[in-house]
Amino acid sequence: GTVIALRNQIPLPRNPANLLYDARDRMAATKALVVSRTGWPTTPGSVLAGAVEVQATIDYGTNYISPVGQDMTNKLFQYCGMMVMAAEDNTSVTIDADGAGPAAPINIPLNRGESYLVNGGVKKGAVITSTKPVQVDLVTGHIGARYASDWFALYPVEQWSDAYYTPVGTAASGNPTYAYLFNPNSSNIVVNVTTRIGGANLTLPANGGVVQYQMPQNSGAKFATTNGAKFFALSTVGANPSSDAAYDWGFSFLPADGLTIGWDRARGCSG
Repeated sequence: GTVIALRNQIPLPRNPANLLYDARDRMAATKALVVSRTGWPTTPGSVLAGAVEVQATIDYGTNYISPVGQDMTNKLFQYCGMMVMAAEDNTSVTIDADGAGPAAPINIPLNRGESYLVNGGVKKGAVITSTKPVQVDLVTGHIGARYASDWFALYPVEQWSDAYYTPVGTAASGNPTYAYLFNPNSSNIVVNVTTRIGGANLTLPANGGVVQYQMPQNSGAKFATTNGAKFFALSTVGANPSSDAAYDWGFSFLPADGLTIGWDRARGCSG
């Protein structure tokens, strides 16, 4: 349970001769670690912060799809960028930022720990493939706003599921939490939503359709397809699509088969 916080300011322009905790930092340990990354500009400060889980290299993949994009009519996604990092040398990455759109894909060579920023222009259904394992983070934001910005760790397509759980509902104050469900399949799918106060059936259009669902207050939810079709989902919290809040954040849903139950000898059963 010990936490180590590695924190420093990153002066810009960045002098590569200075060793700082920023990016391309490689960590290994004799037992399992949980690592998160957070950051914010000195101005306006942490009201524009973001945070994301740092995945273990064993969970990297070679095929990613963005579930949201700048082509959605939603101010939260006016800016969508992606950051790609390689786990091994001589990794060839193909980035198709507009998915099925007319723009030609680009090819980027990366070595271990090298990264590439797709600085905006990402549309829903954008595809990243690679010859060796990579990790991909999605960054979204409301252009011109002082607050609305979120980071999401994307999961490889091979890790997508037909069922997800989320513990985060809409705040008691009414500040909304939204789930965004993405359908990569060639036909419509139906997702059943189960909450403490009832349920719903959501039809996700084929070929990259996205449905926005507002979470109820004081309740998490289960999202599952009726036919076992796989999909992907993420959530924005405290962020209204038509206005900004200084306390918005977001996260990707964890697939149901990624949930575990452990045993703590001192505390009993824990998730």
